[in-house]
Amino acid sequence: MEYILSFDIAKGKSVYCFIDETKNIIIEPTSINHNKKEFDVLFDNIKSYRPLTVVMESTSVYHLPVENYFRSKGIETIVMNPKLVKQYKDTLNKSKTDKIDCFKIARCYLGTIDTLYQKNDEYFMFNPLARQYWSLVEGQTRLKNRYRQLIEIVFPEFNLIFDDMYSDLALNFIHDFPHPALFVNRRTDYLMNYLKVKNGTTQAFRFKNKVLKMKDIASNSLCYVGFNSLQVQNLVQVIEMIQYHKQEINKLKEQLINNLKDTNQFKIINSIPGFGEFSTALFLAEVGDITRFDERKQFISFIGIDSITSQSGTSEYHGPISKTGCKFARTILFNIVTTIIQISAHTDKENPIYLFFRKKQSEGKHHYKCIIACETKLCKIIYKLCTSDCLYKNK
Repeated sequence: MEYILSFDIAKGKSVYCFIDETKNIIIEPTSINHNKKEFDVLFDNIKSYRPLTVVMESTSVYHLPVENYFRSKGIETIVMNPKLVKQYKDTLNKSKTDKIDCFKIARCYLGTIDTLYQKNDEYFMFNPLARQYWSLVEGQTRLKNRYRQLIEIVFPEFNLIFDDMYSDLALNFIHDFPHPALFVNRRTDYLMNYLKVKNGTTQAFRFKNKVLKMKDIASNSLCYVGFNSLQVQNLVQVIEMIQYHKQEINKLKEQLINNLKDTNQFKIINSIPGFGEFSTALFLAEVGDITRFDERKQFISFIGIDSITSQSGTSEYHGPISKTGCKFARTILFNIVTTIIQISAHTDKENPIYLFFRKKQSEGKHHYKCIIACETKLCKIIYKLCTSDCLYKNK
């Protein structure tokens, strides 16, 4: 007899019920605050019932303390997809309460127990690193937008001096000389040596033309923001934050690669043209063990690039992709496919992804439909290689 402890999670508190596999109620729906004392009392009341499974639906980050508590006690803990639970919640009776919901979560688990998968394989272990990477990248994008705005206020001609405004050389120079008044009267050889040191080279004369250009531009700049203004202070602060984010992002990349590079599926996926070490590690941290899927359609559906199909009688409609899976995996695939197409157009026109893209183009498909079709084909290649345990080989 299996026993199920089901939680309907909210911020700081939950409602739980305790039933057996035949849906007999052992503990009626009860409210519980998220603190150790109340959870210890609950655990003492149920720990004699075995086998015991704790189930809950994913609720942003609010379910994590509850999940981690029971995992630390050695209890099997299942976190369910809210969309899967919603299918069991939709009934003719539209009443909704936390007490009803915790029963429905338990019934959903009992109805789908054979298809559930726990994210505890050797790849999903590093999913928190992947999510931290995406969070830092999102923050970096906001900082870069703010950086561009401040440049336009303080000294827009910086864009004429540096080709890449986000390079280490540009960031270091603008951080130390955020206003033209701070370098326009500096000696040329001083600025040349400064750029030499910051660029890590041994030849200062390489920067002579750049220094002369920047001094000429600065002397004619229509800049009426003072070098001690708040905008200049903000620019320096934003640059420091961008540099910190870059360091942390690079650390995460190295950590992901080092932790996953010795795994079997990393070697397989990394052998596919278009997958670098980091994109391979990031992809595996998001999708987990690919061999757990019974068929490639499940893998494609998990990522969310499967087509929405509506069929009734003799009519059948194929709509856009579902986008119900892992959005981060879709982002990775999109970047890889576009890279493969761009590179293969010049270096490897026999690449199967590139040939498939050209085929779809010849059929008159929209560009992004062609990209999605190539993503699906790439997923099929990945699934076949991982389930066959073999590396990619060019024909």
